[in-house]
Amino acid sequence: MSSRLKSQSGTLLAEQLVVMVLSTTLLLMALSAWSHWQQASRARQLGLQWQMALQRIRQAALTDAQAWTLCASPDGQRCQAVWSGAWLVFADSNGDSQRQSHEPRRVFGPPIPKHWRLVWKGFRSSPGVVWSEAGDAALSNGTLTLCAPKAQDSALRQWVISKSGRVRLVIPARNSATLTTARALCAAQ
Repeated sequence: MSSRLKSQSGTLLAEQLVVMVLSTTLLLMALSAWSHWQQASRARQLGLQWQMALQRIRQAALTDAQAWTLCASPDGQRCQAVWSGAWLVFADSNGDSQRQSHEPRRVFGPPIPKHWRLVWKGFRSSPGVVWSEAGDAALSNGTLTLCAPKAQDSALRQWVISKSGRVRLVIPARNSATLTTARALCAAQ
């Protein structure tokens, strides 16, 4: 009778270990899925907020009848080629793409989150986007691509700025050609 109890308790221990391993695996999978969901949710939120902010800059150029520049800036004065950290939006009255102390500034939507990047791919060499007093972006049209810290297709977002200055939000995961291009832009940087 005692050998029978020993074999049953051994089976129970093995069963408990299997249950623990399966539970741990399921928990890890759930945490990974949660992380991906959070990242995609953050990208959706930023996509909408930045699209509205980009449209407001264009509207400001039309309303104020002066050129407005948008770029990334580490110090709030100079535009930089790497789009991370803080934004700089200013009325570029002298057209030099650098903010002077007398040039007005605007606040632009939430900053670029830590460890996220934007890749600017303009059709002309320019560190930022310039909307002219007519509201167009003919000299600085292009695409801003949001790259999440971990490569995840559902978190990719792009803002296409046309020559007319209009802004269109694109979700690359919905189109295979756009997705391939967006992946390549994020991987290259």
